[in-house]
Amino acid sequence: MSLLAQEKVRLSLVKYGQAEGLSSYNIRQILQDKKGFLWVASQDGLAKFDGKTFISYTKQSPPKYQISGADVREIIEDTISNSLWVLPNRDRLDIINVLNGEVIRHIPIPPYAIEDWNITMTSSGNNLWIGSFCGLKILDTKKWKFITVPRIQYAKRQPAGTFEVNCIGRDNLNNLWVCYTGYGIVIYNYKTLKIIREVKLNELGDYLGNGNIRFNDFAQTGNNTMLFATSQGLKKITYDRNYALNINNSPVNKVGLLNYNAVNALQITNANEILISGNNHLYRFDIALNNHVIYDESLGEAESKWINYVQSIYKKGNKIWLGCQQGIAMMKTVNSPFSKYYYDEHTGNKLEHLRSICVLPSKNILCGLSSGLTMVNHTNNRFVILDTLHLYHHIFADKNKQVFLCRDDGMYVLKKQLITPLTDIYPEFKSFSTYTINSHVFLADSLVAMGTENDNGILIWNYKQHYVRKIDIHSRPALASNSVNNIYLDKKGQLWVLSDKVITVINKDFSSTRRLNLAINKQHAKIDLFFDMCESAGSYWVASYGNGIVEINDRLKVKKFIGLQDGLCNEGVYNVFNIGDSSLLITSNNGLSIYNIKQNKFKNYYSEDGLHSNAFEEVSAIIDQDQIYAGGINGFTKIDFAKLAINKVPPVFYYKNVDVKLGNGNNIVNTYLNNKNITIPSNWLQTSISFAGLNFDDPKRVTYKYRIMEIDTNWISNGYRDLINIIGLPPNTYTIEASAANEDGYWSASKTLVLKIKPKWFETWWFKIGVACLIIIGLSVFYQYRIKQIEIQQRIRREIANDLHDDLGSNLNSIKIFTHLAMENEHNSSYLQELENLVGGMLIGLRDMLWVLDDSNDTIESLTERIKKFAMPIAEASQIMFSCNSEQGNTMISKTEKRNLFLIMKEAINNSFKYAHCSSLKVTLISDKLNKISITIEDDGIGFTTDNQPYGYGLNNIKYRATQIKYSCRFLSAPGKGTRIIIGKI
Repeated sequence: MSLLAQEKVRLSLVKYGQAEGLSSYNIRQILQDKKGFLWVASQDGLAKFDGKTFISYTKQSPPKYQISGADVREIIEDTISNSLWVLPNRDRLDIINVLNGEVIRHIPIPPYAIEDWNITMTSSGNNLWIGSFCGLKILDTKKWKFITVPRIQYAKRQPAGTFEVNCIGRDNLNNLWVCYTGYGIVIYNYKTLKIIREVKLNELGDYLGNGNIRFNDFAQTGNNTMLFATSQGLKKITYDRNYALNINNSPVNKVGLLNYNAVNALQITNANEILISGNNHLYRFDIALNNHVIYDESLGEAESKWINYVQSIYKKGNKIWLGCQQGIAMMKTVNSPFSKYYYDEHTGNKLEHLRSICVLPSKNILCGLSSGLTMVNHTNNRFVILDTLHLYHHIFADKNKQVFLCRDDGMYVLKKQLITPLTDIYPEFKSFSTYTINSHVFLADSLVAMGTENDNGILIWNYKQHYVRKIDIHSRPALASNSVNNIYLDKKGQLWVLSDKVITVINKDFSSTRRLNLAINKQHAKIDLFFDMCESAGSYWVASYGNGIVEINDRLKVKKFIGLQDGLCNEGVYNVFNIGDSSLLITSNNGLSIYNIKQNKFKNYYSEDGLHSNAFEEVSAIIDQDQIYAGGINGFTKIDFAKLAINKVPPVFYYKNVDVKLGNGNNIVNTYLNNKNITIPSNWLQTSISFAGLNFDDPKRVTYKYRIMEIDTNWISNGYRDLINIIGLPPNTYTIEASAANEDGYWSASKTLVLKIKPKWFETWWFKIGVACLIIIGLSVFYQYRIKQIEIQQRIRREIANDLHDDLGSNLNSIKIFTHLAMENEHNSSYLQELENLVGGMLIGLRDMLWVLDDSNDTIESLTERIKKFAMPIAEASQIMFSCNSEQGNTMISKTEKRNLFLIMKEAINNSFKYAHCSSLKVTLISDKLNKISITIEDDGIGFTTDNQPYGYGLNNIKYRATQIKYSCRFLSAPGKGTRIIIGKI
């Protein structure tokens, strides 16, 4: 490739400084690891960069990111061990695990002297060659021990620290070229470490004569050619296998260009080109160093030229990174479609609020501003101010190379940078001398149609026949509106007049017009503010400010509306251009959009992509051959749409961080890039998973999608957000699948991450089995309890049935007998009296049984009241003083207890009434705090002897019933002392 000598190429840089999160300026070195992350060595430390975020490694960083020194001079990647070797200027070598970004080891570096600072580093086999202020050190990375370095000739004659090593190169034979400041170059055999050849300083052309040439960088430009960047220009050395050297100390054939000036950095870009930083410029040379171009940076007024202070150059793939004094910068390469123009650093002139633009036949660019006229020289990019007083709405040139200026006070002609009123040359314009023109189209060789800015319709001017015709709402043909924003000539020869509210289409011979009112639908206001249009793919595409783009078919019917929801960067659109009959280029109030008509996809560009700004202006863009010039605030951008390439390389996708927040306030953070399985403790609250989609071309517009395969069948769009939060998933194993897409929608291969969420103790299988067992046991116990209760109820029913059989049965039998006797002996009333007594007894027995069965009476209080009802009538009839009291009467008792206690007390009271001949009877029922019940039945009757005397039927029955309900029974009595019966719960 032959390059034009001294050609200047304007380019844009993507810059990252401290404002973007880089911890330090003054960049020493840049390296991209095998995973795709960028590492930046600077004066303040080290930084890891993924296109969006910087992670700093300094002496003050957290332990896992803490390195041993501030000023990092060199970084080398060991791809076999997935390590990064970091060389700060003092004390130690730091080793970083590339997979998780953590510092894993520090290797002490022995100094030659107190002020021995480390400067450079190169790897060769198992050895690490380190250059310092005081000489060379070699580290065996297998044994992690430093080995003895062969002493160079005359070293013993020099004071310590004289031979600084600040550059070490490796040639195509793997031998090492160690550059000693103040001495020269020493070539070492990489295996034996023996010196092969020494190149003394006097052989390297000490132009300054100070005996001190500093070596800054090197590059191997051919199989047997080494190029060195030094403080005294470039040094080119060729060699053979025996290291016979040919030294060229002036390899650049441009005297004074680089030969005597400091050269900072070198980088081979491909087989035929080399980038060189020096003399406050960045050059691109051919490999023979004969021809070159100078890269010039497109700037705004407040910007400084980073490209003039490049200290290191790094190339990986198609990316070129520059380490500058202000930060790091990525070159948008010479194939960038954008060149911005705003500020002339030589004159200080600026392009403030550009309103119109025209490319002159000379290729100079004429810029109409809101307050002036400026011409940009296309060869040196200098700005020439022609006027500073007027607003220039429109500029155009005819086929005769005449340049017409449309100002706010009328039309003028530009000749040899002189501005002349149009009427001085074309008197036919005297009637229209105050008209302001905002647009034009050529209808024929000498016929031009012009739109007016001040609601005067359009003018048709034949500048050869010298007449001007006005077309407005009153003429024939007539316009639908006198307001004109732009005019357009379609392929059929029809003239479209774009107004605020309506579009007028004038046929080819100007015999008729058609009026177009465009509306989204009946529920919306009419589409208005029509600023521009074009034809593409068989349709008309109209820019409607505030509404986006309207597609109209060849029958002038609306097909569709394109806006923000489709991906348009902003609906405040100004100009629209047809690109290759397959795409549209659209300028707007916030960015530039490229619309692929077939794919119905947008790609948007902004100031960070190289535009002059995000804000364009109405009717301030033109197309000239294969380039578009679009202006607005802060100048204009030249767009080479042939270079608007699609990025088909998808991002490199990783799961960057998995941050698990625990219930105890702690966090578990995993940053291992190759992670495929993560175990989440049972006490987790939230899991945050962050992604990295490495795409340095356009990192801000990387999009993400994901799904949890056990939950979602469809992908979930995460937009530009590189983080998902997971909350509340039940314990299980989940597979996260995620992917990233670049700005053109090309997706990376999806990657999976398995999350194993541990269950809480009450969610474990053994707990669930234990609960199931407890439920089964509980049901079994309940079942057994219910069976027992049923058996008890059956027993009660059986006992009641027996009582009914014994009591009622005998009574019924007696009733039968007495009834028979009464029938035989009608005059014996005693039989009837017996019948009455028997029936009354039966009724009392039935009431007692019903009372026992009533659930509401299962308390001590109810039992007390029942005894009172039974005993009081008998006591009164027998003139016996009777009392019955209870304490804690609300104590519950079972039906068995209730029945037996009632029968016991009934039996005891009957015995006292019948046999004791008592005058008083007292019954006391007590329930203590433990619900233990005791009953005392006490009379003052005749008593009886209890010693070794068999009890009668009644007392035995009382004792039997007590034992049935697990109560104790004691009889306390003596002749003449009364009787006390004590019943108590055991």
